[in-house]
Amino acid sequence: MIYGLVKLNQGVSWGGILVLLIFIFIPCAAFLAIFFAPFLIDKTIASPIGQIFTGNPNIIEDKPIYGPVKANRNQGDYRQALNLVEAQLKKHPFDFDGLMLKAAIQAEDYHDLNAAKETLDIALIDKDQKRYNLPIVYNKIADWELNIFNSISCARQSLETIRETYPGTKAAQLAAQRIAAMEFYDESIVAPTKISDSYNDIVEESSRNELKEGLLKFPKKEQTDYENESEKLLSICLKRVEDHPESIINREDLARYYFDHKKEWEMAIKQYELLISMPGASTNQKVEWLNKIVDIKVKSGTRLEEITPILDRVVNINPESAAANRAQSRIMHLPIEIRVANKKKVPLKLKQHDEDLGLI
Repeated sequence: MIYGLVKLNQGVSWGGILVLLIFIFIPCAAFLAIFFAPFLIDKTIASPIGQIFTGNPNIIEDKPIYGPVKANRNQGDYRQALNLVEAQLKKHPFDFDGLMLKAAIQAEDYHDLNAAKETLDIALIDKDQKRYNLPIVYNKIADWELNIFNSISCARQSLETIRETYPGTKAAQLAAQRIAAMEFYDESIVAPTKISDSYNDIVEESSRNELKEGLLKFPKKEQTDYENESEKLLSICLKRVEDHPESIINREDLARYYFDHKKEWEMAIKQYELLISMPGASTNQKVEWLNKIVDIKVKSGTRLEEITPILDRVVNINPESAAANRAQSRIMHLPIEIRVANKKKVPLKLKQHDEDLGLI
């Protein structure tokens, strides 16, 4: 086009310019387009689309490599594994996975818990990641203190750190459950009775009263004092809840005890209400506990208009959730559920017929 304008200014006719375009410039342009088209398509169109699926081969992602560390550790070469992980941490000094791996080697393979704690302290320097990293770090330290060093008190202290740092969170709730479980994991509710001890007690009582009623009789298992055993269970449940008021397991056990053994419906409901109001309780937990309250209300003979508001609370938690849909469905079927529960409580009575049915 520029050449044509120049020629026009020089007085060349339009016909001459048209001949040049047809026989020289257009063929040259077509040749250049064919020659450079594959390169342009590859770099401007095909390459960006392909990189979406395959990644850019020209970009090398700088990430730590811990495969050789784990391989040497699995083979028992802990010194080499520690050297390799430290080499990676020199390049990536705050990599959380690398710090956890180094601490695991120090605590689990070298039994050096203090060195492991110093390593994990580095993982808590980043304030932006601390809220996520701290519960992981102290739960892991508690695992080592329990399983390797057999120190329940130290493990409890580590878990208390989570509760004190982030109170009212899910992490604090889980830490509270672990603390409660540690104290009672090996406790038996009903202590076994030795036959020899029972026999000696019976003989002493018989000798003391000078009973002469024939052969000495052993009491049957069914003759145990149910009331005393029931009070013992109650005292154990209450003691656990008193020591660990945030323990979900302990409060659920106490609620079941009130419902199954004592038939104290309101006391059972009170435990579930306390659980619902507990900081860190999840939506699923609240829904489960509210449905437990509905179960108690139904089985205890509560009227329909007193049960429906409890299921409305489930709906109000998240009206668009599946739990809300199930609660609304249960509200519709509550009359049937109550009627079935009431029928189970009515004793079966046989009708008396005056006419002779021919039965002997």
